[in-house]
Amino acid sequence: AQEGWELLRDGEPIGKVPVLARGGHSLVALDPVLELLGLSSEEKGDTLILKGPGGSLQVFPGAAAAMHKGEIIPFMHEVLREGGHWWVDPDSALTLAGRISGPGGGGLSWRGEGYQPRQTQYQAPGQASSVQKPQAPVTPLPGPVSPSSATVRSIRWGKQDFGLRVVLDLSAPVPLKVEPGSGSVTVTIPGLMARGTSGSVSPYPSEIGLSVTQFGDRVVLAFRHNASTVRHFSLEAPFRQVIDFYDPRPLGTSPAPYSPWTGPPEGSIVEEEPPEEVFQPLPQPEQPPERPPRGVRTVVIDAGHGGKDPGAVANGIKEKDINLRVARLMSDILKKEGMRVVLTRSTDVYLQLSQRTNIAVKEDADVFISLHCNALPKGKTAEGVEIYLMALPSDKHAMELALIENRELVEGGLESSEAADKRTRTLLKILGDMQQNVKIEESTSFAEILFRKGESKKLPMRRVAQAPFYVLRGAAMPSVLVEMGFLTNRAEAAKLKNPNYQKQIAEALSSGIVEFLKTSKYN
Repeated sequence: AQEGWELLRDGEPIGKVPVLARGGHSLVALDPVLELLGLSSEEKGDTLILKGPGGSLQVFPGAAAAMHKGEIIPFMHEVLREGGHWWVDPDSALTLAGRISGPGGGGLSWRGEGYQPRQTQYQAPGQASSVQKPQAPVTPLPGPVSPSSATVRSIRWGKQDFGLRVVLDLSAPVPLKVEPGSGSVTVTIPGLMARGTSGSVSPYPSEIGLSVTQFGDRVVLAFRHNASTVRHFSLEAPFRQVIDFYDPRPLGTSPAPYSPWTGPPEGSIVEEEPPEEVFQPLPQPEQPPERPPRGVRTVVIDAGHGGKDPGAVANGIKEKDINLRVARLMSDILKKEGMRVVLTRSTDVYLQLSQRTNIAVKEDADVFISLHCNALPKGKTAEGVEIYLMALPSDKHAMELALIENRELVEGGLESSEAADKRTRTLLKILGDMQQNVKIEESTSFAEILFRKGESKKLPMRRVAQAPFYVLRGAAMPSVLVEMGFLTNRAEAAKLKNPNYQKQIAEALSSGIVEFLKTSKYN
């Protein structure tokens, strides 16, 4: 370990913290930071739980993220557990400490040999700064696809009289798109490659959240906020994009918190709707063909849920039936395209999540696609097709959906949410490394093509997103999970049980699979 750095509060030293050099960057010991600030931590198995007046959060060894109330806090580097300490990058240590310290936890910074601050200090929401307009902290963004591509050199954050200002420093003019929405601002930048962690760390996470995600040939920066007004403009010489957030309130105060749907018991109806439709027995599938000749592509299609697990149940429909019908239609279409198709289930049977991807691995599949239908709590509504790949979640909604889909049926009913949460946390621990894995890039390209094909087939495509879905964990090939629509939306449920609409979905997804596998990279 290097000689320790001084931890400062409002510019005054409060103690030294051990520093460790790893892979060309420095890590600080997190547990001494907590002790100096009067905070506590507890190890439970392979998880470190941080506790303070501002709540608690979880840190996992080997992961480039922590989890706080269902939200993912991305780090610059993976967490290291070594020599009796938990080591994190210095700026993330300040962010974590500030999160759990509450209103009095601001004004934190470092001083030490070799320290290069990405943020001048952590400033707790609502706390007056003890210094006069500090230099805006800088967070490096992922690198470019090629040296000739335009890049975002840095993201600078600064407190202003009106609120918060974010500046994107660009290496050259680039046709980026800024889309303000309700509680969000999305910046889309072509020609960049997201490497390492999927998001950059906001120095003001209680007021402005930020995630950075690679989608095919573009990067999307998603800002979350509760500001009263958002303004944006461009500057030249050098090239910059400025986003101003006026009077940002703490995140979570408005709108009302999102309530995840935890799934009704089998046979129940979410709303008072017409009696449940009885589906005719599905025809028996053909036996899967022999191993394909050289050059023939293998597609594994997973019809989610099944047997004793109906999935979402609403508006007289069981999710498991829709999933299987679309899977069977896709199988017929893809076989006509000369592909070998394997269904994880061809009848109404129950399979564990791990069994589904084991089939894909055993069959040496070129792609894996898992079909599902979505649902929301009573009083909430949404529609459209969502496509997910397994990575650090894009947002809280994606995380909550993963927690729901990761639950299994056990003897006596649905397993506890705690068991599903443990399974999800196991995935989070490995996702720091997986973010740099080529599988993420391939799955992203796969999802993007499916999304475009859905649009061309006039499907209500909602978004491409990412979350730690257990059913995608063991797949060594490009893999996605498709939520085909919301059964709790009466109009969309009516479409989903319509054979013509099922065929429309099957054609769109099959067309995307064919195009993806015919790209030069996979020939």
